[in-house]
Amino acid sequence: MTKTVRSGPFFEFFDKIRILCYNECRTMSEEELRTADDSILEPLAAYKTKYESAFSKSCEEYFRDLVERSGIDAAANRATVSKYDTEARLADAAGGRLSRYKAVKIALIVLIVLCAVLLFAGILLLVQGNTVVGAVLTAVGPSVIAGAVVLIAVVLSPRIKRSKADQSAHREKAEGYLHEAWKQMEPLNALFENNVTKKLIERTVPLIELDDYFDVRRYDYLNGKYGYAGDPGNNASTVGILTGEILGNPFVVDRVLVHTMGSHTYFGSIVITWVTYETNSEGRSVPVHHSQTLTASVTRPKPCYRRETRLVYGNEAAPDLHFSRRPSHVEDLDEEARERKVKKGVGKIRKQQKKAMKSGKSFTEMGNEEFDVLFGAIDRDNDVEFRLLFTPLAQRNMVALLTDSERFGDDFYMRKAGCLNYIMSEHSAAWDMDERRENYLSYSFERAKNSFMQFNMQYFRSLYFDLAPLLSIPLYQQHKPHEYLYHESYPRNFTVQETEYAVNRIEESAFAPRGAATPCILKTSFLSKDGKSDRVRVTASAYREVPHTEFVPVFGGDGHMHSVPVDWIEYVPIAADTDVELKEIGLSDREFRIEAEGGKYSAALAKHGKYAYGYSHGIVCCVVPEEDSGFDGDFTIEK
Repeated sequence: MTKTVRSGPFFEFFDKIRILCYNECRTMSEEELRTADDSILEPLAAYKTKYESAFSKSCEEYFRDLVERSGIDAAANRATVSKYDTEARLADAAGGRLSRYKAVKIALIVLIVLCAVLLFAGILLLVQGNTVVGAVLTAVGPSVIAGAVVLIAVVLSPRIKRSKADQSAHREKAEGYLHEAWKQMEPLNALFENNVTKKLIERTVPLIELDDYFDVRRYDYLNGKYGYAGDPGNNASTVGILTGEILGNPFVVDRVLVHTMGSHTYFGSIVITWVTYETNSEGRSVPVHHSQTLTASVTRPKPCYRRETRLVYGNEAAPDLHFSRRPSHVEDLDEEARERKVKKGVGKIRKQQKKAMKSGKSFTEMGNEEFDVLFGAIDRDNDVEFRLLFTPLAQRNMVALLTDSERFGDDFYMRKAGCLNYIMSEHSAAWDMDERRENYLSYSFERAKNSFMQFNMQYFRSLYFDLAPLLSIPLYQQHKPHEYLYHESYPRNFTVQETEYAVNRIEESAFAPRGAATPCILKTSFLSKDGKSDRVRVTASAYREVPHTEFVPVFGGDGHMHSVPVDWIEYVPIAADTDVELKEIGLSDREFRIEAEGGKYSAALAKHGKYAYGYSHGIVCCVVPEEDSGFDGDFTIEK
């Protein structure tokens, strides 16, 4: 080991004692963990050999159970959908023929008009004495006109009429079959719910527990124990949220809509002309005409919006360690290219080691060159805890994950800051985090099943491989968190992220300020707590557009300065405040919809939700006027 300021007999002895005490008092051994039912020592291998197929099987079993409960006849629906598809194709084919016949008819009508003009011209030529051309035109014109009229009347018009009739008949039959298919699927569509995916994941991977929503106790735990800061800031709004824990260690997946002020370049142009005079070969002065396109541009501020998804995981293991790494997509490299990358990277690692030795910092090679280079956490600041975290098994796991070309491979950023770990992956940008029954609704049994399977498999895969870098470190699963003393009561029922997520699920028009021409950043501020409900003020920030024209001087080829107009947009910030109230009901979206449509919540929604309302994560959120009251009492809890 390279000597640093922290090296020496005393420090080496201290570090050995520290690691020994840590392993004895706080963790199980890797062998003990290997035999535990709720452990994942090799996450990539576990996904390939166990979890992927097990989750797929769970999805199929759940869907099959829904079909049995619904009592639908899948075979009858397949037959109806097949008839619908056939009639729809025939209607499209008839529509295609109809379009072609109409196009030919229009062409013939144009030809008739053209020939009529030529006929008239021929008559004029005959009158003027040009008998040859006039005779040709007067002879050809009527013949072509007559032929075109016959084609339209005898051939095209009947075919157009027949194609219209065929299209209408097939379309009517298709609509009938489609209506029948929807009726056949109605019992199954009525059973789809929005909380299925979480249950299926927990059933497949028992050590992962997922929350119904991000409640204040979970936030208190993350914030008080690990220092997690929940509010994404004034320029971002939470549009997706998922929380849970792995063997007692909590995590949050949040998706935010981020607003930044960028710039945009606008262009304008004009064409100028001028005349110069040149002397020709005969000695005369002749004009020469010139033209030139002058272009100009102006750059002005313009708001930009993007979505960011990250996973934040709290674990007390290696609490003094900080490091970061970024993806380099080594899964795209063949074995030879990977070896070259490792060989080149080793030099960088050793250079960093020498630099650390001179500055008195703790940094040494890990011994596993492939891991050291491919993982690339060369900014680590605590060598002992980094080695404690990345055991040989953790190193093998991480290398396997990074080089796996069948799935996502090396597409993730990872940062550890004390007890908090941050994961941002490229694949999570395309992850649909919102469980919605609308994802599965269909007139077709096969399409509903395919949608159900695809959504849930993609959801599980995205979440699992966001967690995989953390699951690759056995110490994180070995480590059991200390007990945490929760507050007896909280000043509010819902976290900032959960309220932002709730209002972002409602139509943006309910909050957007008048004249808004950009997306809104919705921020919430807590107003009051009434029993199990919260009143929150939503501030929607956006921009209105003000068009401008700026004249930019540009020097032209004519030797003069010209003003080129450039149209650009000024974005003026605007905002509006709207009050909402929230309360956890605890029903699935299907159950809530039943109660909202004529059930026990219909009166409460007529009173409080007449402006706009939403329901997600078991929480009802209503846009309410300032004087609204009785919200908590009108929505009784059914959890």
